[in-house]
Amino acid sequence: MMTRPTDLPSLPDRLRRGLRRGGRTCWVMLRVTVPTFIVMDLLRRLGVIEAIGTACAPLMSLFRLPGEAAIPVLLGYLVNVYTATAALGSLGLSRGQVTTLGLMIGLAHQLVVETTILKTAGARAFRLLIYRLVMSLLVGWAASRLFIGPRP
Repeated sequence: MMTRPTDLPSLPDRLRRGLRRGGRTCWVMLRVTVPTFIVMDLLRRLGVIEAIGTACAPLMSLFRLPGEAAIPVLLGYLVNVYTATAALGSLGLSRGQVTTLGLMIGLAHQLVVETTILKTAGARAFRLLIYRLVMSLLVGWAASRLFIGPRP
């Protein structure tokens, strides 16, 4: 059945609906990102970020990333992409480092929730979990070679 132009909502109605939906989405993002920025700033002032960076530096150096970059990776793997993005934004990384982290987090995010859903759906959840983690690490390693300059 074809829709006639008279059956479509008016432009003001569409704009109003779009702004309402966009506002809700912004509110959800703000509820996640602002507290993450605040917590990251507090942790930086307390020296926790530096301590985590020191502890994680050997592993993260494989990806040509500072040790502090482990924070957004873990947040992305365990919590969600929005929290990881907020933490990533507070670290002041280069474009290449952000690209590398974005690829890693994009391939393996919300692992706990998504693995549970996959298991419930009857998929081989553990196998997919390992696959996602391995691919995330391999792509992160390769991306670091492409997007981040050689180590000094």
